Amino acid sequence: DDLDDQSTRSGNTSNAGNAFISVVHRLAASKSTSARIAACSLGPVLWSHLDFPRQLQLRGVITRALHDVEVIVRKSTAAVLHEIAELVFDRRSVPWLVLMCERSMTDPEPQLRAAAMTLTWHLAEHLPNAFTGDANKGSLSIRRLPPRTDPTFMDVYLLQCKLLPVASNLAEDRMPSVRLSVAAQCDRLVNAMGEHWFNIIIDLLQALLSDSDERVRSEATLCMPRFAESVILGTEEGQDSIVLESLMPLALKIQKDSSPLVRSSLATAAGELLIFLVGLGGASHDAPSSPIRKREGNEAPPSPRSPRREGSYADETGYKRYKKHVDDTFIPILQNLLQDPNPEVTTASLRAVTNASRSSARSSASTPSCSHNKYDNGDDDLASVASVTSLQSHLSVDRTKPVFIPVLSEKQVLRLLPTLSNLATSAQWRVRQSAVEIVPALLGCTHRHETRHEISKLCLTLMGDKVDAVRKTAAECLCLGGSNLAMHGKDDGGEWIAKIVVPHLKTCSLSEDAKQRMLSLKMIEIIITNGLCPARLEVVESGDVSPSSRNDNSEVATKESAVRSILSIAASLASDTVPNVRLNVGRVLAVIVGMLDRSNAEFAVSVLEQQIEEEKSRGAESDRDVIYFAQQALSQSSLSDLRRESSLMSSFME
Repeated sequence: DDLDDQSTRSGNTSNAGNAFISVVHRLAASKSTSARIAACSLGPVLWSHLDFPRQLQLRGVITRALHDVEVIVRKSTAAVLHEIAELVFDRRSVPWLVLMCERSMTDPEPQLRAAAMTLTWHLAEHLPNAFTGDANKGSLSIRRLPPRTDPTFMDVYLLQCKLLPVASNLAEDRMPSVRLSVAAQCDRLVNAMGEHWFNIIIDLLQALLSDSDERVRSEATLCMPRFAESVILGTEEGQDSIVLESLMPLALKIQKDSSPLVRSSLATAAGELLIFLVGLGGASHDAPSSPIRKREGNEAPPSPRSPRREGSYADETGYKRYKKHVDDTFIPILQNLLQDPNPEVTTASLRAVTNASRSSARSSASTPSCSHNKYDNGDDDLASVASVTSLQSHLSVDRTKPVFIPVLSEKQVLRLLPTLSNLATSAQWRVRQSAVEIVPALLGCTHRHETRHEISKLCLTLMGDKVDAVRKTAAECLCLGGSNLAMHGKDDGGEWIAKIVVPHLKTCSLSEDAKQRMLSLKMIEIIITNGLCPARLEVVESGDVSPSSRNDNSEVATKESAVRSILSIAASLASDTVPNVRLNVGRVLAVIVGMLDRSNAEFAVSVLEQQIEEEKSRGAESDRDVIYFAQQALSQSSLSDLRRESSLMSSFME
């Protein structure tokens, strides 16, 4: 009766696969490598349709295949075992799977030993199904380790006692590639094994963090944030600090590691841990928001083992405990790594700070196409790394939502500013560029104007950099920074553009340096394409908005005058003495003209037509590229329509 019950729970009420077992035997006995691989590949297909005696025969075929002389057959068999593990709901098959896992651990091929680690946590994750699962639900019925009062607890626990030594032995393997596989999957193992084994697996990760191979140390370091999250979310409250107290001394030691690869991985891990811990601390104190509370739908939910109450994350005790690790460990680690002599480490640290300043709450939806923007900046010498961000921001469907969710507090930003200011003077131009790219994210974490002013100095300093890419990135980040201020519920973005960006835009346009004048054109493009033009400017044409016309349309009219003021700066450069500046006027107007209203578009048309006439009148000193780009801008469909309408109107009046 017990065997019949096992078969029923395993879903083997239909034995339609029994007739095919002879085919499997013939393929497995073939001298052809492909045939033996095919025999194993049929295992997951037939497993649920075989009675228990035939399953035993199939297990024999797979066992022989795992001892095959051909490596490719053994590799295929390892993959088959992963699939069968999800189909096993009969406790009689579990010891065999554990035996196969132990066999993979001793295989002479390193790749198969590395695959044994994946099989280990996979079996640990599915083991409870063999005792309490329902085959009719498939892998969706995965359950965690049953409670101690459950009759099946001891069965699962003893089988886990056999699996954990497999991971421990693989962590001491002579081949670095095998140890690397263990380091990369420690978080999956700790999540699958359960709370009973946390301390042992923490010791395992600690050993890998001190491995002799830099790649293993690097992978173990990158695993720390995922590992800490699994342990903290799966541990009873009050016991969750064990993992941090165990790993933090090693993290402090790793920042002095001789390998730049390991130090770069530490910077990435520190940034991820900072985001996670600030989220656990809650959003009611220093931290402006909690990324843990803003999980996207495609992210994994907390472990079902976790006995925590949702409201307990933001309590006072938990907040202080996590904030202590953030302030005393992770921010100092990032500050030290920002000063690292290796530019790769410094760049990784800057990227980590940026990510910590703008937790990824924005979905990765594809950017819609923009039919009116036919401009390709692939050959534009003004294009830089941040240009992609600028274009994506303009093309996004919903531009009213904040791009960044701030994580760092005001005090934490102030602590990082001196370090970032020092990086702005680095001899490595890529470091200087990375230092300024963080500005928009940092601005989203601030509320005080004094702090924002200090942050803006990073951009203003590097806008005069000798390297072209650094100047353009600094200009773009200065312009885009204001869009992040609006997330605080105020119209800070327009004030930022009006009081900080526009004055420097005018200064650049009047500079004696042609590169600065070209930079002002790039700033105009960014402001217009991203819809950052303020509602009003202090200096506008007074004739555009009369005092008597201040009604419901006054805001629109004022904004028009602000756009016209910015376009007038571009128009003043249409007659520049340097051809490169003049031709970039046409380039910029070609990009932004489709986004202008009728009156401003007509103004752009008149600027381009006048530029073409002036350029042709220069005679031998005229530049054909200037004429070409101006004509390209005029050839836009909307502009052509305006020109035809204007000509027809003139003819009619005559």
